[in-house]
Amino acid sequence: MRSTMEQAGWAVLALAAIGLAGCNERPPGVYDVSVNEAYRRLVGDTLPDMVYAKQCGILIHVTPTGVPGYSVTWKVNSSGKEVVRFTAMLSAVNDKQTRVEIRVPPAPDGGEMYDGSKFYKRPAFNQPLRPAVQEQVAAILEGRKFDVRRVGPGKDKVCDVQRGGLDAGVARFSVND
Repeated sequence: MRSTMEQAGWAVLALAAIGLAGCNERPPGVYDVSVNEAYRRLVGDTLPDMVYAKQCGILIHVTPTGVPGYSVTWKVNSSGKEVVRFTAMLSAVNDKQTRVEIRVPPAPDGGEMYDGSKFYKRPAFNQPLRPAVQEQVAAILEGRKFDVRRVGPGKDKVCDVQRGGLDAGVARFSVND
């Protein structure tokens, strides 16, 4: 009987430990840095790892701008034309944690730009874009490298063709084609 009681006690302790472990997890989009530190890290980053992993073969330039402690917007240009932009909205959870909300502009035909359902003749990024931006922001704020495996495969066949042509050295594409 005693061993059954001990087993039950250990089972209760194990369940309690599992429950407490969940309490230490932070909600999605919340990072263990102050809002000012989050801003500093993000506004100083041109996202080269994400660009390398997800660009489609047209030459793109990423420029960050921001409103200190409030937001960072990355404008993506190709041949002098803005092709997409996305923003990290920052809000302090407390003095040591920041919540980040990613915003991608709406597309003219509904949804958001590069949401995985759009056709672009000369896409800048493999779709969907949002998971890549979320992973890149998380990597910056968590102090680690961008991990394309956390993003999932792209779904843009035009992007695959463009990138393949560029990688093979047989084709160069421009947003103006």
